[in-house]
Amino acid sequence: MIGDLYQSTLRYGATYEESSADGINPRPHWEQLIESLRAIGPEELGHRWARAERRIRENGITYNIYGDPEGMNRPWRTDVVPLLIPAEEWRYIEAGVIQRAQLLSLLLQDLYGPQTLLTEGRFPAALLFGNPAFLRPMVGVKVPPHSYLHMMAVDLARSPDGEWWVLADRTQAPSGSGYALENRTIVSDMLPELFRNSNVLRLAPFFRAQRDALIGMSAQPNPRIVLLTPGPHNETYFEHSYLAKYLGFTLVEGADMTVRDRHVYLKTVGGLEQIDVILRRVDDNFCDPLELRGDSLLGVPGLVDAIVAGNVKVANALGSGLIESAAIMPFLPGLARHLLGEELKLPSVATWWCGQKRALDWVLDHLDEVVVKPAFPARGMEPVFGSELPAKEKAEFIQRLRAFPHEYVAQEQVALSTAPVWENDCLNSRSMVLRTYVLNTPTGWCAIPGGLVRVAEANGSVVSMQRGGHSKDAWVLSDSPVDTFSMLRPRNEPVELRRVSRVVPSSVADNTFWLGRYVERAENIARILRAIVPRVTLADEADLGSLLLLHSCLGTRLSKLPKRKRTPITYAHFEKELLSMLTDTKRWDSLPCTLEEISRIGGNVRERLSADMMLLIGQLRESMRSTPADRLADYSAKLTSCLALLSAFSGMERENINRGSGWLFMSLGRRLERSIYLTRELRIITRHLHIEDWAYLERLLEVADSSVTYRTRYYTTLQPLAVLDVLMADETNPRSLDFQINHLADLYGKLPRHVASDLKTMQEAITSMRRIDLQSIVYPPPGKIKRVDDGLSHLDRYLAELEEMLPSWSNNLSSRYFSHARTLPITMGQ
Repeated sequence: MIGDLYQSTLRYGATYEESSADGINPRPHWEQLIESLRAIGPEELGHRWARAERRIRENGITYNIYGDPEGMNRPWRTDVVPLLIPAEEWRYIEAGVIQRAQLLSLLLQDLYGPQTLLTEGRFPAALLFGNPAFLRPMVGVKVPPHSYLHMMAVDLARSPDGEWWVLADRTQAPSGSGYALENRTIVSDMLPELFRNSNVLRLAPFFRAQRDALIGMSAQPNPRIVLLTPGPHNETYFEHSYLAKYLGFTLVEGADMTVRDRHVYLKTVGGLEQIDVILRRVDDNFCDPLELRGDSLLGVPGLVDAIVAGNVKVANALGSGLIESAAIMPFLPGLARHLLGEELKLPSVATWWCGQKRALDWVLDHLDEVVVKPAFPARGMEPVFGSELPAKEKAEFIQRLRAFPHEYVAQEQVALSTAPVWENDCLNSRSMVLRTYVLNTPTGWCAIPGGLVRVAEANGSVVSMQRGGHSKDAWVLSDSPVDTFSMLRPRNEPVELRRVSRVVPSSVADNTFWLGRYVERAENIARILRAIVPRVTLADEADLGSLLLLHSCLGTRLSKLPKRKRTPITYAHFEKELLSMLTDTKRWDSLPCTLEEISRIGGNVRERLSADMMLLIGQLRESMRSTPADRLADYSAKLTSCLALLSAFSGMERENINRGSGWLFMSLGRRLERSIYLTRELRIITRHLHIEDWAYLERLLEVADSSVTYRTRYYTTLQPLAVLDVLMADETNPRSLDFQINHLADLYGKLPRHVASDLKTMQEAITSMRRIDLQSIVYPPPGKIKRVDDGLSHLDRYLAELEEMLPSWSNNLSSRYFSHARTLPITMGQ
């Protein structure tokens, strides 16, 4: 077996400082930058950085750290000082990473193809068959020459003697290129004069090559290309959204796609559209729950079958995560000589795979000098620093190494070079790693000039964004004219005007529909509670009954009120229930939980919402935060503030959102939810109010914000039929049931592929409502016995049928546009 078992470790002295050899005088290629920073001065740099931070927040540039208190809202962190790489040094790095990509691509082709390297003893079988990342369903599957490794990332570190070494290869779904592009935009805007005068190689040609390479993977003249993301909770979701927009692709999740007849389709509100190429950011095993990981909710069932049939191309190819293992590094020099006929240009950091006896013995003898990692990253083990282990734990760890040696790999502890960062109005040195990217195109491999620089925290040597590190831009200083191509259209070039809306995937429509429903649900809950809370402490037994009637309109199934009819409901019971609705974040029908759902769903479609709307959603989430000292009476003001924010949301929805499919579904959700609440509230009137419950009418008008409308028309005492006229039959009142159903039908008719029978059902519901003659109904006075022929029973039956029909109609809408399943005819009375 060919393998470099005995590798020389790096000879460490002091760490390498990128900007200065002696800590005083800058290196030649850093002189202009240092002088420019001095000329700008700390105060002006502070102002520029403040503007950059504001831009980061306003643009929603985030990196999600799992378990971080800031959660999904953690702003991306970058640095004003770029890393400078001279032209000659970059040519050396570029040649090394391109050669490495060629080598790893050939290795993948062999391991998923003839496997001659195994039969010849040039690659250990245990590293292939023992690796969970080896996808057996992909063996022998033909892939385009540019998709096994469409793009890979290489993590580089510089040793104290100034040489670059490879720390890791990322071949599965490499992340960070979008953040590198955003860093370039931010830093070049902060230092525009310096950027123009430094002859920096641009990044746009790399992304142009990526777009062209993906288009070239399909034989179709205008292929449908999508970027597959795990979703908004993924740490790099902002990058997925950013790259999709920058490259002009559709951002999708697994639920947005379906496989029919071995073809992959995108589920859109306009119907199914065939997908030709998938740029994936989902790990291999999660891409197909049918063939790969059965518990995955991120992939597409049947995707592997579609790939095998050759009906869709995926980049990077499924199974490419096989060679992310550091355990293959000792074999790369020999493989380079065998497969490429040349020496490895860019060496790996010294690595020992413990599956070989001599390597294991060396690691056990030098455990204090190495860091031990899992040979297969899928095992999920944290790195173990031998020098930090107590004696007892070290002995136990040595036993595990001896028992399962092929599961472990050891690497030399690297003393990372340091680079200057701007912090506290001065320059400080921080450990750094450069991640650069290599792209496979029809014309050959190309590398991004520079890449993403990741920087450790103060007094730290571990470079990890998940551990609180931050980033910086990398400037490659060219010694020849640079290509100034930009993916953005120049300002002086005419633009072709167009108003064609973006494709709306089903998941986006689903989220906007439910965003509308939850916003309206929150408003109805808040209005009902605000009508109850100020009165409950002063309510006598009669008033308590009308307030309980209003509470029943919430339709809650998790009520804290006594369930037995014989148990009288007291003020204490009611207060407990109201506080639960106002404060319990784990009760799914409470107001705080509903506001939390608004925040969650809004985060799912944040790229479709304005910064102002996302800010408003965040304020809504915080509006009902409670403290242990809060009493029931304290929530009246909070409810008023919450309703003001919900009204602001309604204003933004009406005035700020284009009338495309997304707005249609959001408005449908709002009208549907309001119709459900109104139907529930009006049915109480049709069941004949007792004299002690007559105050319910006043409360209901208050909840519907129609008290003024009622008073301007009816100056007499509140009458049930008059209230029904205002809240049910008045087609000019935006709070009436007629208004909601009429708008539901109108909005639904504007959707593509709407079901004619469902539209007809909604129109028939309007017609039936308008046929009801409220003037002919005899409403019994308080205390009188209800007559059988008074007309109320017919009205109640109509409202009951409508209350059952609306959820069914909503289910049909979901089946038609979100899941693309069959729908069943819905009629009134079913």
